[in-house]
Parts: sequence; structure tokens; C-alpha cells
Amino acid sequence: MKFAFAMAAALVALVVPLSAQADHATQQSADVLRWTEATTTLSPPVYGTATLIRNDRGIAMTFHTTGLPAGDAVTIWWIIIGPNGVASAQFAAGHVIGNDGVGNFAGSLAEGDTSGCFATWFPCDGLSTDPAKGDSRTATVLLLARVHGPAEPGRIPTQIHTSETTDDGVTCSATLCQVQGAIFSPVP
Repeated sequence: MKFAFAMAAALVALVVPLSAQADHATQQSADVLRWTEATTTLSPPVYGTATLIRNDRGIAMTFHTTGLPAGDAVTIWWIIIGPNGVASAQFAAGHVIGNDGVGNFAGSLAEGDTSGCFATWFPCDGLSTDPAKGDSRTATVLLLARVHGPAEPGRIPTQIHTSETTDDGVTCSATLCQVQGAIFSPVP
């Protein structure tokens, strides 16, 4: 018993100074709603919940949802919206959906990271380090779930890590399209 108490005290002694040095993180929650591509809007029904954690260095998310097509490849995309509109669209996470249609995703994006762009013709400036342009605390963040159709052996890595968009200006096709999303307003 004394050993367990000593170990716990040692862990607290190590963690407290580290947490005191960390910047203040802010957590937000939002409903996962239906995305309508034609009008670029979110509306009921509610499919699940998403969370966004913001700190001075970047953002992290979880996206827990239902109602996705079983056996399909699905990706989640960061859509970073600054004061002048969409600043970036970047890969956040991807999985093949099980038989129950449930999707659980997680990802993070650091300020200044411009990897995983949605398409060459789509904005991909990343999450700014400048609050006036939309940094980790001041940007509106939209998380979009994109369906890629049935998972195809040999193509799954492409299906769950890219947008598969090749045509200029085309974000949806017969099998590829955004279907759900969650939006987070800037933190005051």
C-alpha cells in the first residue's frame, strides 16, 4: 500500500509541472448532422457527436457517428474557415465502416501544417499561426464526413487517406460525396 501511494505521489509530482507549462486548451462539442452538398448546409437528423479541442499550437477532434453505409470507405476532412472564407481543406481521418454503420474517428492538425490537401484546385493554406487569418482559436472549423463507396481491396489506402477528387471543381460524384458534418465556432 505504501509503495502504491509513493508511486502515485511521484506521478503527480511529474505531471503537475508539465501541465502548468501547457497552454490552456478549450473543448467544444457539436452534433453531427446531415450535410447537403447542393446547399452546403447542415441539418437534422442528429447522427452523433463531435468534439474539438483547441490550444495555441493546433486542434484535435473526435467524430462519433452512425448512419454511414456499411462496408464503405469514409474520410473526415478539416475545413478551416477564416475571416475571408474557406482557407483550407485537409485530411483528418479515415476508416472502412463496419456492419453497424458506426464510425469513430480522431485526428489532429497543427498550426502551419499544409499536408493532406483535399485537391490541388481547393484552398490548402493550413491552419494559420495568425489570429487575424484564422488560427487554432479564431478559425471556424467544419468537420465533413466523405463517403467513398464500397471498400475495394487494393484501393483501401487510397480510399481512406485521400479525397479521390481529380476533376477541377467537382467535389461529388455517383459514389463520392460529403454526407455528414459538425461545425465549431471560434473561441472568444
